[in-house]
Amino acid sequence: MARRLNSEIKVLPNGDWIFREAKIEQKDILEYFRKNLKEAEDGIYIDNQYGEFSENGYLELFGYPLNLIRIWEKDNEFYFLSDSGEELPLSSLQIAADYEGELFARKKDHTYLKYKLARNVSSVLSEYLSESAHGLKLVFPNREISILETNENPKVSLPKEFQNL
Repeated sequence: MARRLNSEIKVLPNGDWIFREAKIEQKDILEYFRKNLKEAEDGIYIDNQYGEFSENGYLELFGYPLNLIRIWEKDNEFYFLSDSGEELPLSSLQIAADYEGELFARKKDHTYLKYKLARNVSSVLSEYLSESAHGLKLVFPNREISILETNENPKVSLPKEFQNL
């Protein structure tokens, strides 16, 4: 079983990753963290595996930890590239509007782990955005996808065991 700990990492509203008040700027480290982000029922953690040892380092989120940075169409499906290196089909995602009306995405089976849409991705999707009395939707030639309008934000607290330490 993996050891649980407070990673002491925070993601700020502007997307910066901070460890003990210092900005993490090394691209390879950020890439590793993003690739290994996981969701649990009590928060978001970085899954570290080395040899037989494993640990789950929990983060505190004030901003989106992941970004969808590219979009393309293939075989009548839109795909997104995240800054974690994942290629995600639109059909695997739920697109929603947050408390500020900004679009974000999350995998359909996730609650906390959310992706901010980069400006170029939002620009492409805006071509398909439609507003009606029933709310926002993405309208494509072969289907429509409703966009949830939520009061959600990207904030995720540390699990209770790590709070107020």
